[in-house]
Amino acid sequence: MTVPAPIPVSVVGGFLGSGKTTLLNRLLRENDGRRLGLIVNDFGDINIDEKLIFTRDEDMVSLANGCICCSIGNDFLRALISLVTRPDPPEQIIIEASGVADPLRIAAIARADKALRLQGIFVLVDVSQYRKQSADPLLADTVSAQVHAADLLVLTKSDVSTVAEIDAVGGLLEKEKPGALQVVSSPEDLPASLLFDFADATDGMAPHSHAPHDVFWTGSISNNLLFDIARLKQVLASHAGLLRCKGLVQTAPRTWQVVQWVAGRMDVTPVASGSAPNESSLVYIGVGEKPMELDQSLTRVFS
Repeated sequence: MTVPAPIPVSVVGGFLGSGKTTLLNRLLRENDGRRLGLIVNDFGDINIDEKLIFTRDEDMVSLANGCICCSIGNDFLRALISLVTRPDPPEQIIIEASGVADPLRIAAIARADKALRLQGIFVLVDVSQYRKQSADPLLADTVSAQVHAADLLVLTKSDVSTVAEIDAVGGLLEKEKPGALQVVSSPEDLPASLLFDFADATDGMAPHSHAPHDVFWTGSISNNLLFDIARLKQVLASHAGLLRCKGLVQTAPRTWQVVQWVAGRMDVTPVASGSAPNESSLVYIGVGEKPMELDQSLTRVFS
């Protein structure tokens, strides 16, 4: 009996807001005809057109183009095994590491399974925030571990950075991870073939020390009230420890918006009313000590 060739596995990492979800959405659309298996932290972030969904259950979405999305939830190994043992396993697996994870620890699992072949670790770096993150004692170890894990470093947010800043960050990354390939590109413009056809990762890399995850905190809020985006901007600007905020909110009757905020920048995108949920919801993540009044302040954003 012929033994199947190992399935190539790519790990996509990078700190919060660096563009990982945007890249994953694009790979689903432009997969070069490959049957992808995508393991993500949250289905809600992945923009899947309902017309493309073939089947859906609690932890998996199968698409008409043969791609499969698994939600990691609290069991990464179960999601990986569910892909590998399918009657029609994917031709390539892409794993999204969370924004505060060390991608090397996830990649180690692919190295240990004979059914898998680690193809590369791709880490997205927000050029406009990298120096600030690297200088923050609460974030520096996490960001450093992500860079040390990378076979390919994708320098994002160049559209809001100067040429001098891009060059400076590129130099710092070269010192942090000598020899790693660097590409300056937005997630939307990064050639998909660069990831799909990347040369195999080198073996023998030891895990880099990482920051304990308990320096990060998260929160969420949901209700069926209307949402005031201007008031949200005021709340976010007044809390220095906030790193990321995102949600799907109703700003007027039958008017829904996707809100994305990171490092002081906010994007608001309209959503078709037919695909909107029954209530508004926000999730947010920060570092350091969580402000006691934050949850109450965010509650007042709804009216």
